[in-house]
Amino acid sequence: MVALTWGVFAVLALLWTGGAAMAAALAGWTAQAIADGTAAGAAREVASIPVPQWMALWMDTAFIEAVQSALLWAVESGRHALPFVGTAAGWLVPMVWIAWAIGLVVLLAVALTAHLLVRRFRPSRRAA
Repeated sequence: MVALTWGVFAVLALLWTGGAAMAAALAGWTAQAIADGTAAGAAREVASIPVPQWMALWMDTAFIEAVQSALLWAVESGRHALPFVGTAAGWLVPMVWIAWAIGLVVLLAVALTAHLLVRRFRPSRRAA
């Protein structure tokens, strides 16, 4: 049972680390794309894509067009903040790794507590 506790901890720690690595990469990439202005171009392209006919069966086309225009509006109205977004990557990526470390410490504390509880409540082995 103790080995199971630490095995679950190892799997969860690997998943947590992979998720943090992907979040850090995504945060850095997004901040760079916004700072370069490529996100604004991508938002314009997404807003100009016509709604496919098959999507009308699942969603209201007016809603999809409203989402497209809201995306374009958000990028256009946030244009004045673009220079500041490039500097956001300077602190956003380290914040992801700080959150990862805090989460890993909490996960380790839970695993250690489970380990101690399993040892404490294990049936005693008496010599016969």
